[in-house]
Amino acid sequence: MSPPLDRQLPLLGAYAALRCARRISNDFDVTLATSVGTVEFSPEVQGRIDAGIEFDAQVRERLRILHGADALDITELGLVGSSAIAATVDAMANGIAVILGGHLPDDIEGGRVGKPDALIRFNSASTTQRTYLPVDIKRHKTLSDSRDGAPPALLSALTAPQHQDARAVGELTVRKQERDAMQLAHYWRMLESCGRAPNIGALGGIIGTDEVDGDLVIVWRDLEQPTFKTYSRSSERGHALRSAMQRYDHEFSFRSQVASVASARSGSAHDPEPLVEPVFVKECGECPWHDVCLDQLGSSDASVQVGRLSTREWLTLRKLGYSRVEDLAALDLATIESATAESESPSAVATSELLTAYLPEVAAIQSPRRRLRDAVITAQMVCDGTHLRRLTDGTVQIPRADIEIDFDIENDRDAQVYLWGMLITDRTIGTTHFEHVTSWEELDPESESALAAEFLDRLTKIIATARDEGKTVRVYHYSTPEPSNLCRIAQEALNPDLPDPEQVDALITETFVDLYPIMRANFFSRDGLGLKVVATRGAGFAWRDEDPGGLQSITWLEQVRAGDSHVKQRVLEYNEDDVRATLALRNWLSD
Repeated sequence: MSPPLDRQLPLLGAYAALRCARRISNDFDVTLATSVGTVEFSPEVQGRIDAGIEFDAQVRERLRILHGADALDITELGLVGSSAIAATVDAMANGIAVILGGHLPDDIEGGRVGKPDALIRFNSASTTQRTYLPVDIKRHKTLSDSRDGAPPALLSALTAPQHQDARAVGELTVRKQERDAMQLAHYWRMLESCGRAPNIGALGGIIGTDEVDGDLVIVWRDLEQPTFKTYSRSSERGHALRSAMQRYDHEFSFRSQVASVASARSGSAHDPEPLVEPVFVKECGECPWHDVCLDQLGSSDASVQVGRLSTREWLTLRKLGYSRVEDLAALDLATIESATAESESPSAVATSELLTAYLPEVAAIQSPRRRLRDAVITAQMVCDGTHLRRLTDGTVQIPRADIEIDFDIENDRDAQVYLWGMLITDRTIGTTHFEHVTSWEELDPESESALAAEFLDRLTKIIATARDEGKTVRVYHYSTPEPSNLCRIAQEALNPDLPDPEQVDALITETFVDLYPIMRANFFSRDGLGLKVVATRGAGFAWRDEDPGGLQSITWLEQVRAGDSHVKQRVLEYNEDDVRATLALRNWLSD
């Protein structure tokens, strides 16, 4: 449905193409305005937001210092609204090389507003028109090691940020990160609208946390390169690769229609119906319309009770008649896994018919059959009130030892490890005690490395002593952060007391046991297989802290670093409970 011709398009920002369409509908529907709630972020989520704002400020300051009079930060002028737009337009007209915190002119015809973090002048000898490329600042990694066939990353130094000065780095490639690419596409369309986009293929850049040659870089993205696998009705495979511009144009156009129809509603009997209906997905937890949508869907809606699936998957199931959790739970798992009905039972026949209609509609989604199976298992567990389901029979095989060391780390907001905790159990004499190697001070790579060297020295001495006494030793952890960080720090080789990477690899191979793959091979959990879930639901373990979690511990660390030394004990007890939880889980699995 197109918006009425006599109505101006609602103005949508850079996140609109990424956002839940129902949320946008609600935002523009005045008949719901009195129902909207407020979102209060947890200290952990707010901490991530604040860290992102701080990173943005640090990068902007660096660019201001580097480029002096050829850089302008609009936010420092204290301007907002039309004044900020006018200052941005003036800066582009004057050819300022680096424009920070700019506010692009509203794209009335396209229905867009936007404030890119940076605009970098595009130098071209073929035209006198000043043109710009959009750049966003993101507190996450944007590069990865190159793979076979992956295009090399195109990078510009902050000291020479122009695209023309970029260099290709063959050993690195750009991570896909569709959300970043689609934001840049929004700004590109706005630059086109105001006549400031260069006459080239669409480009944009991200300044992430990656450092190349010791400094941050601008990672340039080709926004017209087909990169993202999406649904395609015309393709025999049911999916096709599309570019960020194609993805953005499709998603933004749809949400623009959604907003237009919603803004036409006034509460009269002739109001158009909203174009989209609610679906519960991950985004809902931080949405002000959470309660409104929940009331409309009701508690029996499968997306509310089960989660796991995307909006497209849920809408497809709903269209095919599987909207309630009981409907989903009635599907036949054996048929889902084998692709054909193995019996003539009504459930098997209905499931086979569902798959025939369902799978082509979700072909662009990775592993759709497995995802549907997991959703069905979860629905069944919701119906019967269970949280863990055993997938195998017989004894769960876990390597045990005379000396068992349960091992867990804590890291700060910059992913640097400040605490290495160990629970050391001597099963020959029945003793258990907790040790830790910790630094409460701000870390840099060198001090993090020194702390890891201290921990490794302590760990290897415990192992050597046990073996001298004729005792076997195993080191246990849950999932990969612990060995991954050991390997990372060993490879950085910033401390002479660290073992070399080969020695660390040998230690991990010979001694470490990851309990997560064992849990995954033997159990299904409707709430995920995180340690907090499985140790609580399975082993019956209880953390002393009423709100335990890795994100929370980062907040506690920051409180310690801010001068509240009383919080240290909370951090240590949390880490000790993590390692005691892995011991409890191991004992429960063995039993």
